[in-house]
Amino acid sequence: MKKPLVGVVLGGLLILSACSNKEASFAYEDVTNPEVNHIHGTGYSNGGPDFFIASHAGLYAFGKDGWKEANLEKNDYMGFQPTEDGFFASGHPAVNSDLKNPFGLMKSADKGATFKQLAFYGEIDFHYLGAGYNSNAVYVFNETPTAELKAGLNYTLDEGQSWTASKMEGYSATTLSNLAVHPSSEEIIAIGSQEGLFLSIDYGATFNKLNDATSVTYVTLTEDGGYYSSIKEQEQEQPMLQKFTIGETKESDIPLPEEIRSPVQFIATSPENSEELVVTTFDNSIYKTSDAGATWNQLANAGKLISSN
Repeated sequence: MKKPLVGVVLGGLLILSACSNKEASFAYEDVTNPEVNHIHGTGYSNGGPDFFIASHAGLYAFGKDGWKEANLEKNDYMGFQPTEDGFFASGHPAVNSDLKNPFGLMKSADKGATFKQLAFYGEIDFHYLGAGYNSNAVYVFNETPTAELKAGLNYTLDEGQSWTASKMEGYSATTLSNLAVHPSSEEIIAIGSQEGLFLSIDYGATFNKLNDATSVTYVTLTEDGGYYSSIKEQEQEQPMLQKFTIGETKESDIPLPEEIRSPVQFIATSPENSEELVVTTFDNSIYKTSDAGATWNQLANAGKLISSN
């Protein structure tokens, strides 16, 4: 599904705001468009308790007052990866924006109000992007080779100033679901695929299959392990959610809401509560648990945001 890459990068940073309306101020306000049909990433940005989704038409945030919608910067965010000090993303600008298309690798430290264009601005749209929540190590899987960045897996430890290619030896899968980077250990990366779950502890130079799982639709890493979703095909393609610990074979089942039939597309973990998870399915339904799956609260139903929290 994806291919490899190598690279070097742009020297200077270009700090931009896409807003052409100088009268308006960026803010998260009451939702005017509760229909979210294309979700391209989720997570907890800027180290806080609010949960964010990046959509085809901008950003939404869920917090103590329920859902809020970014009133400006209605960009099509791809590869959205929140971190402790902001978020990394790629994608395409909104209609009437002054930003170039595509974004390359960019970062926002103010929840999407302004951006730093870090690398490959106007050249590459990174659909597959992972970032360490605390380390800010960024891994990308490039599908659009250029003179500076060939196809495949590469990483940067200095926010796009320099890049190193990963050999991916031992990665035997022919597909890829997402890239998951360890929160603080920049050398650890996991990749999900139809053929299984793969882990590297040497910057993607070599990979080992972590377990016997197949049809892995998403993986995310925590300090001691992580969570992954898969499809249990022998049980009418029932979505599954597992918790694992690196270095141990035993895994824990995290019960999902009974009504979930669509596979899990994204898993987000709270930086403030280790038992708080938010899962987003391929039909754009969203569920949140604060007790490791014992109970769930539905935040969106088939792309329709639910106003109460």
